[in-house]
This record gives sequence, structure tokens and C-alpha cells, in this order.
Amino acid sequence: MEASSLHSFFYPKGVAVVGASKNPNKASHQILRSMVVEGFTGNLYPVNPGETELLGLKVYPSLAAVPGECDLVVIAVPAPHVPGVMREAAARGDVKAAIIVSAGFSETGIPERVALERETLEIARQAAIRVMGPNCVGVINTENNLVTSFHPGLKMVKGNIAVFTQSGAAGGTILMAGHAEPAPMGFAKWGHVGNMSDVTNLELLEYFGEDPTVKVIAGYVESVRDGRELMRLADRITRKKPILLLKVGRTELGSKAALSHTGALAGSDRVYDAALAQCGIIRVQTMTELVDAARAISMLPMPKGNRVCILTEAGGPGIIAMDELGADGSVTLAPLTQETQEKLAKVLPPMAMIAKPNGYVDMTAAAMEKQHAEALRIVLEDPNVDSVILISVPPTFLPAEWVAREVAKVAKAYDKPVVINFMMGESMAAARRHLEENGLPTFETPERAARALINLTKAAARLAPGAAAEAAAAGAVEIDATEVHPAVREAIRQERNLLEHEAVHLLSDAGVKTHPCLFARNREAAMEAADSIGYPVVIKVVSPQILHKSDYGGVRLNLKDREAVGRAYDQMMQGVRAKAPDAEILGAVVTPFVTGGAEVIVGMTRDPQFGPVIMFGMGGIFVEVFKDVSFRVAPFTRQEALAMIDETKASAVLRGARGAAPKDVEALADLLVRVGNIAVANPQIREMDLNPVLVQEHGLAVLDARVIVQGAK
Repeated sequence: MEASSLHSFFYPKGVAVVGASKNPNKASHQILRSMVVEGFTGNLYPVNPGETELLGLKVYPSLAAVPGECDLVVIAVPAPHVPGVMREAAARGDVKAAIIVSAGFSETGIPERVALERETLEIARQAAIRVMGPNCVGVINTENNLVTSFHPGLKMVKGNIAVFTQSGAAGGTILMAGHAEPAPMGFAKWGHVGNMSDVTNLELLEYFGEDPTVKVIAGYVESVRDGRELMRLADRITRKKPILLLKVGRTELGSKAALSHTGALAGSDRVYDAALAQCGIIRVQTMTELVDAARAISMLPMPKGNRVCILTEAGGPGIIAMDELGADGSVTLAPLTQETQEKLAKVLPPMAMIAKPNGYVDMTAAAMEKQHAEALRIVLEDPNVDSVILISVPPTFLPAEWVAREVAKVAKAYDKPVVINFMMGESMAAARRHLEENGLPTFETPERAARALINLTKAAARLAPGAAAEAAAAGAVEIDATEVHPAVREAIRQERNLLEHEAVHLLSDAGVKTHPCLFARNREAAMEAADSIGYPVVIKVVSPQILHKSDYGGVRLNLKDREAVGRAYDQMMQGVRAKAPDAEILGAVVTPFVTGGAEVIVGMTRDPQFGPVIMFGMGGIFVEVFKDVSFRVAPFTRQEALAMIDETKASAVLRGARGAAPKDVEALADLLVRVGNIAVANPQIREMDLNPVLVQEHGLAVLDARVIVQGAK
């Protein structure tokens, strides 16, 4: 559906509230009252056959009796009566949108109620009426004072924030939390999708992305039906306006059933983390963080970089803020120039600690309001400072309002963001109100201030002019998924996983440089394969039932001549048959014995929401112990692959830690990209493990490869 099809939800000329009640305890009464009190600019038509007048408005006995244009219907009647109302709406011909407040549909899980929802939706579809809900409190638009929600105390404060939510209660709490700030947070639009029988959270996201009144989008999400569509939309939207997302449900579903290291490590929440970051969405952990970030982005100029100066009047809160910054790699302390440090020393009390460490200034409790302001001016003029966290706990002899007035004058004069932490308490309320009324967001704790600035900085990095150009230069990734690889097709036909030599051929055909991997059906063939490769070699058992060969003694290393290969083959086969008597033993593969380099793992698993997901981390037997891994949704660019490597501790090893020679990171990035392309082109592949991959100074070697396909026994 086009996002414009949601226009009638937010800009209706006439709204009918079906089931409008005179009982103030009913949702329908609260909805009607809210629109009357707030002054909805369109026409309002209460519908109830048992009433004649409500809140000064004429009440109509049916939808058919409504005289004027009615493009939005709000339905608040018992669930069994909803299909009848929808038929009336369809018969009118002018209804374009319906918000079904009524509950008691598919969310109950009762078959009859699920069928009732389907019936309602089918009527709407035939009449080209878009439906939000059921079990939904609808929309808010502060531009025309439209409000179908019934949250107590909700005020229409105009602003540039849009909120979409899968939970009416959570979405309402986000607004109420914003209203509770010293200067209430303004917003543009709000939408709750309820059961998502028709309109989805992704459609709301797209609509807000195209809305010129919206500067920042905040969302509460419990699930996403189409993760790849979310990524497609967000990748486009976040280059124009930030998206903040509170995604709840942090369990690692399904990991126990995984057959590979990758499958065991790729919990659903870790995949969400990677996918959301990959498409530019800023994921937050709490409602408080969501509101704080939205306020900061809504109110402040965007920083030109990630260098932050902490300017504090109290040591403890300053250290808390510094810890918060230090835990996030997207920001760094600003390296104050020597000139800045000297200027600060002249205006601050003698006991002030300046640039210890650089970028951190403790003004001490002796700093008065003029010193707060002058110190802020000095650091804002430093070309190395992109943003400032100002922390103050004014003592009893220094009224907080004095500090606020002086600080506000300075902060507003510069095109750099200043986030302010005036510690919580009634004594700070007036000072915080003054700052916020002057467009400066304030926060009750230093960690909240720091977190808000971190998220603002992330948003700015995504919006930076160079970011879009860089993404365009990297190029879109298009993969042909119409031709499945022959080895995959054959494995599917035989209802088994790929054998190791087939997996190596799959990699080779995708452009991965691989070492020889020869399949030998018997002892003599293994010796001949070793002769052709050259010594030393490795032999490994080949069996469709044995994935982890070393667990069964199915690997022999560093075989230096023909006789050693023959002996090792016999011993290996005897040991494997003893440990796995029911396994079908097809023979062995022979590969070169490769040493030197850093062991890493490259894997793939297929996520139900996002499709193929690629994993990277330290390799060998400890990958599941340390879990130092990163993820990306395939396909992705080389740029993303390099970022993926840098997110892990393996990066330090690969780039030459403690004087060691750096490894071929470019070859590793190429491997990551190509494994992603294989996964996209072969949707029947369920999981892959290349473990270990030996990354050398020049090139790399895939020492073991497992490919698990759908339907394998």
C-alpha cells in the first residue's frame, strides 16, 4: 500500500464516532470529549441510536444518517457489532479509513473471534477502506487537534516528533513521559496499530518518513513481520530523519535447536541489534532513553562530529557521564586546544581540574554562574569540540536559576548542541523550565544526559552529507537468487547436508579463493590425492551424519608422506565407525596442511524476520565460550564487512596486535561479502559454518566448511 493511503487517518474532513456514549467511564465518551476539548478542526459526528445530544453535539442514529462528508470512522461498539458498522461505512461510499477501538478479536486466540476480524477486514477491503486495529486507540495529529486516544491528561503540544507503537499503553506512556518534563515535549503525530489486521507499523513508519512536519520518529515495537522491509524503509528514511526504536523481547528463541556454532550464537535479539544498526535505526533500551533521545534530536542542532566536552561543576556526576561516553564507541572526548585550556584556567577557580583527562573539565563547586557561562563559551569556541555536556549541582548559595539564565544565553548563541544535567529535585525545576523554554533539553541524571547526546551524535552521523555519498559509492548489492548451486540442489534431492568438498566447491564458484579439497572414496584414492596436492596434508572423514568431525576422531593433521596418509586413513575410519556405527561413511577429503595466521569463524544462519544473517568472530573451539561475534544481514557491502570485523576483539589481532604482522583483513572482508551473497542466492541453505578460517598475511584458508540445508535428515 502507498503511505499516502493513511492520509485520511490523520487529516479527515469529518469523523464519526460510532458508539459514542454519555458514560464518562467509556472509551467512546473520552475520545469524543478529547476532540471537543482540544478543538478538532474538522466536523465531528457522534453516532448512537440511543442518544440525541452529547457534549453539545447532535447525535445521529446511524452512519447513514450522518449528513456531511465522513472520511474517518472511529468504531467503539462491542466486537460482534463491528462488521455491521463496517457494512454501513462501506455503503456510504465516502469513508476511507476506520479505527476499530473495540477489542475481542484475533488477540483473544478464539477461532470465532479470529474469524470475526477476518470478516470485518474483508468488508473493508471490498470497499477500499483502510483499517487501523482492532484493539486500537488510533491516532493523534496536533496539527488539526485530532485525537482518538483516551490517555488521561494528554495535551496537544505541537512539535516535530512522530510516534508509532504496537502498544497503546506504552505509546501513551511515551507521550506522557515527554509531557512530564519541565517544558512539555511537543509532538506532531502518534499512531497505534493494534492487531495490525490491515495498517502495519511499517506503513506508519513510511508515512511519518514522508511527512514534512516530522523531524524525528520514535517507535515501540514488539515484533516485525517483515524485517527486510523494515531495513529497506529505514535505510532510506534515516538518511533524511532519525528513527529511534524501543524493540522489546530480548530472548534468544530457537538457539537450542541450532546445528552450527552460528545458529547457537545468533539469538533473535542479537540479530535485531545488527539489523537495526545496519539500516541506520538507533535502538534504545528503555522508554526513558527513547524520550530523552527524541527530545535532544527535536530541540538541538546536529553536531558536526563526535568529539564531546564534559563541563561539570561536580566530580562524581562528571565521572558518571564520562563512563557512559566511554562505554560507547560512537563518541570520544574532545581534545581541547592548549589555547582553550589556558583561557579556562584564567576564568575558573584555582582548584578547577582542566583537561584531566583532555576533554573533561571539573569547574568545582566554587564556580559561580558567570564562570559556568564563560567556561561554556570558551569550550564551544574550541574547533575541536562538537558538543558539550554541562553538569551542575548548584549549591545553596548559588540559585540554579541564575546559572540557567547565564548558560542559556551562551548555549543559544552557538550552532553546537549542549545537553544539560541539572540534578533532580524541586530546587532545580524552575531552572530546568527556563532552559527548556529556551530550547535546551535538560536531564535529571548525568547518564541520561550522556546517553541522549550519544544518540544525537549517532543520528547526526547518519544524516551527515558525506554519509549518503559514502553509501552511494559503496553501491547497492543485488544478488540473483534464481539459480541454485548444483551442489545445493543435489543435497536437497538426497535430503542431506552438503559434504565438505561440495561446500568448498560452492565457495570456489562464488569467487572465494580456496585450497584444493579432494574427495577420496578409499585408502588408495586418499594417498593419490595427497600425492597430487603435495605434503603435508590433512585428511577428514566424509559422512552426511557427522557434522563436527573432530568429535568423532574424524580428522588427521600434518601427514607428511604417502605411507602416513594410508595409516591415518585406516585408523581414522576404524575409530569413526566405532564411535558412530550407524553413520554412512563415504570416504575422506584431502586438503593441504596450512599453518600460521589468525583463526576466525565466518558463519551464516537464516533468521525468520531478516533472512540470511552472517556472523564473524574469533574462531576455533572457544567461539561459543567467548561469544565475541558480530552480525550483518546479507547482502551487504565491503564497507559493512570491514565494520563488522572492527566490532570484535578479533580486529586487534588481525590488524597486528603487540607487534605481530597484520593479517589480510581485505581478503577476510571479501569472504564475508561472498558468503552473504551465497546465502542470498541459495535460500535453501539454512546454516553455514566456516570454522576455522585461517587469515594469513596474504590471503586466507578455509580449514573446515559446513553447509546445512533445509529438509536435511
